[in-house]
Amino acid sequence: MALQTYSALDAAKRWLNAPQLDPETERDAALTTIAFLEDVKARLSQHMKRMETGLADPSGMDLHEVWDFSSFNPKHIDFLLATLGEGEVRITLFGGEAKAGDMGIPGLWRVQTGADGAMNSFVLGRLPRAVLVVGDRGLDRVPELVNPSADVFAAPAILNELQHELELEAAQGRFKGLIDTPAFMVELQRQPLSPGDMTALLSTLGTGDVEVELQGFGHSRFTRTRVKNLWRSRIINNGGKTLLDAFIVARVPPEVPVSPEEFKDALTKCDDLIEWVRGDLERGALGAPAAGVKHV
Repeated sequence: MALQTYSALDAAKRWLNAPQLDPETERDAALTTIAFLEDVKARLSQHMKRMETGLADPSGMDLHEVWDFSSFNPKHIDFLLATLGEGEVRITLFGGEAKAGDMGIPGLWRVQTGADGAMNSFVLGRLPRAVLVVGDRGLDRVPELVNPSADVFAAPAILNELQHELELEAAQGRFKGLIDTPAFMVELQRQPLSPGDMTALLSTLGTGDVEVELQGFGHSRFTRTRVKNLWRSRIINNGGKTLLDAFIVARVPPEVPVSPEEFKDALTKCDDLIEWVRGDLERGALGAPAAGVKHV
């Protein structure tokens, strides 16, 4: 993912969307935001050094830092969220019992659990650990064909191909971590499928407990089947046309996690945001100066 720094227009939109706070609270929220971004930078920098020296997994899988929202002043949370911004990934677990979404800083996620998302935390890592834990649940192999009606022709061969690939990649250890390379794919639109084939495939593989949505050029949706490491991937463009409908084999589709190469981008974005917030404080665009203090 290419690095996009914050422009003046981005900053203007960010503060436009920020909550209206009294000057003192706004100033405190801005200082809290700077302190949080500095903490994110410090923890990420430390982990990157550990990766470089072989003290941590070079894939970045070991990185998992958590900040519970209870550690922040509730009055500062909305300002903090508005400053961090949102990314393009939205993950739903167990039909909405838990949710995760990436922030504007690569590798920083917001995780919500409990009734109405009452429990919130920031997580720094390639992917929130909860997503991996839930994703690793499920059937160990492709089940026997369901709904073998008279017009089912291609479904058995596709299921056999998927099972073969699952076994092959498991033997190679590819499900132990997260992949950055394209996943094995069976494109359904290129198959001579009858309506019965599609019904049989979807009935046999079912729907699991993880769903991921990506917004960008088009709308992408990854739905874990009932089988571990087997997903259905769909891409729909902004005009509503289906560009891709496929089954893919991966622990998590490679488009979803942050790659370790993006950690440097995350440090740069933290610096960008810190500079913007400090600059606005110094210009008086944010908050009122504390008594006897002219600048931050």
